[in-house]
Amino acid sequence: MMRLKRSLLILLAGVMLLILSACGAEADPKYSSVSLEGMKIIVDPGHGDTDVGTIGVSTGRYEKEVNLEIGLKLQAMLEKEGVTVVMTRESDGPIAAAAEMDIAKRKEADMQKREQIIREAQADMYIGVHQNSFENEDACGPQIFYYTDSSQGKKLAECIQAVMNEELEVQEPRKVNFGRYRLLAPGSQPSVTVECGFFTNPEEEQRLQQDGYQDKVAAAIVDGIKYYQMENGTV
Repeated sequence: MMRLKRSLLILLAGVMLLILSACGAEADPKYSSVSLEGMKIIVDPGHGDTDVGTIGVSTGRYEKEVNLEIGLKLQAMLEKEGVTVVMTRESDGPIAAAAEMDIAKRKEADMQKREQIIREAQADMYIGVHQNSFENEDACGPQIFYYTDSSQGKKLAECIQAVMNEELEVQEPRKVNFGRYRLLAPGSQPSVTVECGFFTNPEEEQRLQQDGYQDKVAAAIVDGIKYYQMENGTV
């Protein structure tokens, strides 16, 4: 009898999770008055082609696939806000590399093409989309990175971090971090990399693959951008 009750509880929990993940995401009302109309934003779904990124610890899915899924959702939400979105990639094919190149040369060609896209776009900001990894599988939650010494990059990172922590109901919030990351350097626009969660945490990895949760992640990034605009007094 106890086993039956336990099985029923697990089944009900699974059903509720599916229902919640199917509900989609709604923007936070406090950002509804903030307009992003006329902005140009680069969205860069990390990795792709032969560069798979982190591999999910429980499902074996490639980071590059989830980056693209969330990146495309972010693109759609931003375009709905009147933003011109420049995507570095919209599929899993090579961005610039020739098929005959070895893996290292393909990766370098890919990075150079992304840098070119970023420089030529002359955008208002750059958002890289990635999934994190760590040796401790308990590590979880989103974390935003910015380029060393970029004051506006830091401000954008802090705004997106704060909103994601709130809207995704992160129990152990992480702080923003910085470094001399190659794709955050080109151009003068504020640039951040959004590590949406940890692919080395079994539970979070599975959440990051759910359509509804991906919607929430993308919506939180949009609201984080709006928060940055509010803080900068540009609304």
